[in-house]
Amino acid sequence: MNIPSSEPIAIWPVIQDLTDEQWQRVAPLLPETLNEGPRRGRPPIDIRRVLNSVMWVLHTRAPWSAMPEHYVPYQTAHRYYLRWKRSGVLTAIMFALFKTDDVLEMRATRKGGVRAS
Repeated sequence: MNIPSSEPIAIWPVIQDLTDEQWQRVAPLLPETLNEGPRRGRPPIDIRRVLNSVMWVLHTRAPWSAMPEHYVPYQTAHRYYLRWKRSGVLTAIMFALFKTDDVLEMRATRKGGVRAS
């Protein structure tokens, strides 16, 4: 007899969010952190949470939709990932944090697969 368990089926590894020191190193690289005056439209999003969300997916290679709830919605993280990847911002962040961009060699897809760049 199968008894339902309260534990999740898949336990994703706990990934440490950026430290304050790491955030200070990468914040100037993000165009969204530049204060360009008052904005109209959608309320601003916490870019640090977005970056932590993207880093979680890159580290775990899990599907975007599997992100834990304390991160931003996966659609938002994926949109910023694509924008930063195209503009070279993500490469600059990887070099600032890890002195390499090896993590970007394999591209994370929305469906959870991994393809070669």
